[in-house]
Amino acid sequence: MIDEIEKIGFIGAGNMASALISGLINNGIPPAGIMASSPEEDHLKNLTDNYGIKTTNKNKEIINESEIIILAVKPNILESVLTEVNSLISFNKHLIISIAAGCKITDIESKFSSKQRIIRAMPNTPASIKEGITAITLNKQATQKDKQNAEKLFSCVGEVLSINEKDMDAYTALIGSGPAYVFYFIESLLESCNQIDLDETTKKNMITSMISGSANLARKSEDTPETLRKKVTSPGGVTQRAIEEFETQEMKKIIVKAIKEATVKSKELGEN
Repeated sequence: MIDEIEKIGFIGAGNMASALISGLINNGIPPAGIMASSPEEDHLKNLTDNYGIKTTNKNKEIINESEIIILAVKPNILESVLTEVNSLISFNKHLIISIAAGCKITDIESKFSSKQRIIRAMPNTPASIKEGITAITLNKQATQKDKQNAEKLFSCVGEVLSINEKDMDAYTALIGSGPAYVFYFIESLLESCNQIDLDETTKKNMITSMISGSANLARKSEDTPETLRKKVTSPGGVTQRAIEEFETQEMKKIIVKAIKEATVKSKELGEN
């Protein structure tokens, strides 16, 4: 339970907001303590039907009725949202948590005429099945209690860690976007097993179970991923042939370059 918080308000009601709301309710926050706004009526209907929370198409209602304000909107509309509600936000009453990718705390602070308590957070999509990981970073006005409440909130949908804001773009590129890279890898493995006489669902389950098991082994083992790989790779064997092809195609370099490019893009989003 998040201590001493009467109302949590979401501005934005998309997939990540829905995942967080589901996690909060499953961890004991009553639906009456959660509210969400969006111009998308189908999003609001989904939240009302599935979770029984109050919804509105007026962002100002969220500010008036909530103590934690979660900005769950796309980066390109964050500025207009803040311009709309900034005069209603109070330092003493409100904690602002932004999950808009690439938007720096200083950019959010600049929309207010006075100092505000602000936390920037970056969850990833496995939060929708309570297996996400969220990085948070605080501005100078945010208190230790604010940090604890943010940690409790995001722990409802997975793990939470604190990082320096200077590392948030790299984190976004690696972990925030990371599930997409895994899904891309799964796509590739599915394409590579067309010759196996199994239905598509069985193939997907087979591959995803292999990835899940391997990830859990890497997490629990005292061996490094490199050592674990070498244990599977017998000299002159099947695995070595595949690894050799990966090395020939310079897969590691491709991955490292892709993450660097994604980091640059995250920085660009914050500058626009």
